[in-house]
Amino acid sequence: MDIQSLDLAILTVNSQWQVIDFNQAAETLLQLGNHKAQPVCFFDLCQIAEPGEADSDFLSQTAGSSALAILPSGIRLNIIVSNHLSADTCLIINPISHQHLPHLGELAELALQCSDIGVWQVDTTFENPYFSQTFCALLHCPSLTDWHDFTNLIYEDDRPLALSFIEEHIQSNVRLKFEFRVLIDAVPHWFELSGDQRHGCGAHLSLFGTLRECTQEKQMLIHLNSAHESRRIALEAGKVGTWSVLRKNAQWYWDWDPQTSSIFDLAAQDTGRYEKWLERIHPQDRERVSNGLKEALESGNDFEQVFRATLPSNEELHIFAKGVVAQDDYGNNYRLDGVCVDQSEVYRANMELSKLNAELETRVKARTSDLKCAVTKAERASRAKSDFLAMMSHELRTPMNAIIGSLELLSLQKHDPEEMELLETASVSAKNLVDILNDILDINKIEAGKLELEFREFDISKTLHNVLLTFASNAEKRHVSLKVIESQQLPTMLYCDENRIRQVLFNLLSNAIKFSGPPAKGSGNVVIEVDWQIQSHSQGELCILVKDNGIGIDEKTQRKLFHPFTQADKSTTRVYGGTGLGLAISRQIITLMGGRIGLKSKVDRGSIFRVSIPIHRFSHHCDTALFQDIYITPAHLNPSESYPYSVLEGLALHMHQADLEQLPPPDSDKALICCFILSEQNLAQLSDYQETLKTHRVLICHQSGFTEQLKNLLPDATFLNIDLTTRYGITRQAMHLLTYTADQQPVSNVPLPAVPSSTHAGTDEPGTVTDLRPGILLVEDNTFNQNLMVKQLAKLGYTCTLAENGQQGFESWRQDDYKLILTDCHMPVVDGYEMAKRIRQTEKQLALKAIPIVAVTGAAIKNELENCHLYGINDCIGKPVQLERFKTVIEKWYGK
Repeated sequence: MDIQSLDLAILTVNSQWQVIDFNQAAETLLQLGNHKAQPVCFFDLCQIAEPGEADSDFLSQTAGSSALAILPSGIRLNIIVSNHLSADTCLIINPISHQHLPHLGELAELALQCSDIGVWQVDTTFENPYFSQTFCALLHCPSLTDWHDFTNLIYEDDRPLALSFIEEHIQSNVRLKFEFRVLIDAVPHWFELSGDQRHGCGAHLSLFGTLRECTQEKQMLIHLNSAHESRRIALEAGKVGTWSVLRKNAQWYWDWDPQTSSIFDLAAQDTGRYEKWLERIHPQDRERVSNGLKEALESGNDFEQVFRATLPSNEELHIFAKGVVAQDDYGNNYRLDGVCVDQSEVYRANMELSKLNAELETRVKARTSDLKCAVTKAERASRAKSDFLAMMSHELRTPMNAIIGSLELLSLQKHDPEEMELLETASVSAKNLVDILNDILDINKIEAGKLELEFREFDISKTLHNVLLTFASNAEKRHVSLKVIESQQLPTMLYCDENRIRQVLFNLLSNAIKFSGPPAKGSGNVVIEVDWQIQSHSQGELCILVKDNGIGIDEKTQRKLFHPFTQADKSTTRVYGGTGLGLAISRQIITLMGGRIGLKSKVDRGSIFRVSIPIHRFSHHCDTALFQDIYITPAHLNPSESYPYSVLEGLALHMHQADLEQLPPPDSDKALICCFILSEQNLAQLSDYQETLKTHRVLICHQSGFTEQLKNLLPDATFLNIDLTTRYGITRQAMHLLTYTADQQPVSNVPLPAVPSSTHAGTDEPGTVTDLRPGILLVEDNTFNQNLMVKQLAKLGYTCTLAENGQQGFESWRQDDYKLILTDCHMPVVDGYEMAKRIRQTEKQLALKAIPIVAVTGAAIKNELENCHLYGINDCIGKPVQLERFKTVIEKWYGK
């Protein structure tokens, strides 16, 4: 070896210790530049430090021996004899700064430091130990000077074993190597201590070795063992065995794990013996499995088989096996690894399940047959009930049409107060009977799943206003205080089913008033709150609360209250009336809308019904200034406490608060005076300025109890009950004042001419008929309804020709020229549907213009209009027929 290429100080000497050669490092260290011309003795350059018997090997140039030397400059040298670097004796020279490691060179020390390996040395008396800096750094100790300081660092559970290893090493010269733990910052770290023995001078024995940290290796080994254990447990739990086939020297060698041996009941010595495993396969499956394995090994395709195995105990197993072929770098199939799964329990469970399924199918077929019979009977019963209800609807509505229509005509004439009260009582009772009939029909629709919604835009405030008008009089008669609280955030237009929301409001308010007034209590209070909750920019929720202080409902009844025909107890219907259908219908309607209805109630404390309806389309109103100025009196009114004030604020360009003596002159065309009458004092002040107010447009917002007095004081003013005010009601009254002056009377919406004594069907005063418009054919079999509808048509300004059934109606149509046909649908001989069908067929054959046909039916089924269209009927109006609805339909179709 070329010593010039080495960084260590190296020189060669002959047997007389004369220097033969040296490298640059040795020249610099020993200052040999002056001795290149002639040989020099090595001991002329340095002296042996403290020579003794231990240096005899060094002086005889024994390979591996070492000695300490001192240069004239005082630098201490560690010199090692090596015969491996050249043919002559080679000396490796290392300057040293300590005297504890005479046998280790600087190069080895640096290498151990870079490898994070600590070095230690101690004699058998464990005195004066040596620990390298890396050793101390690994154990996180600044320094170690005593052997016991080191052993005390070992974790107490590992210390006895570590000491026994060291003792065994000293006694039997067994190579020292063991692992132990040391707590560093309360965290256990693993270390490996390795060592060997060295004999020094005479019988002196010393121990030396290395220390390295193996925490990461230990943790990896622990995790690996844990993973192997988890895998073993999982495979055993799932009865999964692993196997492999490896190709060596054109031969295939088999192997499998103990789990596979356990599955096939093979002995340990049979592991890897393919023929023994093949014996366990059922004879009928053996050839198929064997061929499958061969094909996989030859082609490289995956192996997948399901087969049976027969154990020595004659137990039969059902095995699923799958294997994947691997290829070497040359593309040759060299191994097949796979699994086998014992699926016997799954197979047996499937067999049991198949058996149960077969039995179940038999039962299902029998039950299905029974169910079909039951369904057929139920459908027949449902059709019978529907037909019965439809027939009862027609049969009941026909006389009710005559009753309500007659009462309506009578109410248009002048009567004394007692007669008017009797007429009103009869009219309300008749309408209540129709409402009960409607509830029964709605329940039938719900049970049949035919209740549908009609979505359209409507003004919820207007709907609320109309509902309150309907119940205000009834509440007053029952001594019930009715109050509404309408949210200012409520949109103007909602897209929903207005009729069904009105129906829910009717049911809830009717019950609240009914169960709050006498005989429940001397006086009652009912509050309806309508709120609006924003969910998103395109969705909101309409919230309706109806509160009362009535008789309340016990918890047992609350659980069944929303079921049909349910009320608090049997006496409730006798005392308060009703069918018990309203809440059941309301719940179905709200559910169909996607909403919720809930109840909180206590006996004798009242009830709170809460309705929430999601609304997906809505729009807010835009305030329009109807007046230039609105003056609010009295001036000390707190606007924030008055809902009418906030609504009126959007109807004027300027709002003023003024007392009655500060009112402007009456010549302003766009001024409105709004008087709040909240006390007797306000009423007295209004009386003092009665003449002044008669020259203005006046809106009076008052508390209950002042209505009659206010009407006597200012008959031309408009009035609002503060407890019942809605945005629509306030705007409507304001529009009324803007449209009509005090000395003008509003024109009637329905012009009603004088009632003639008869029609073409029989009249004794033909002179009175000349003013009526002809051209209507009325086809009706009921005499009472004939007379009623003739009178109703006369009130509306029309005369008609009568026919008692569809056959007469068809013949009459062929003989005369009519502008409109009004027909009942259910009549003897020929009904209204068949008559309409014949008329349409004849019109088509003769190319005649189609005459409008309107059905006047007692049926309340929702698809009645669709049914009418199938026969060519243009429109449909239900009985009982009221004048306003009658007028609208006739004006729509007459003469078209």
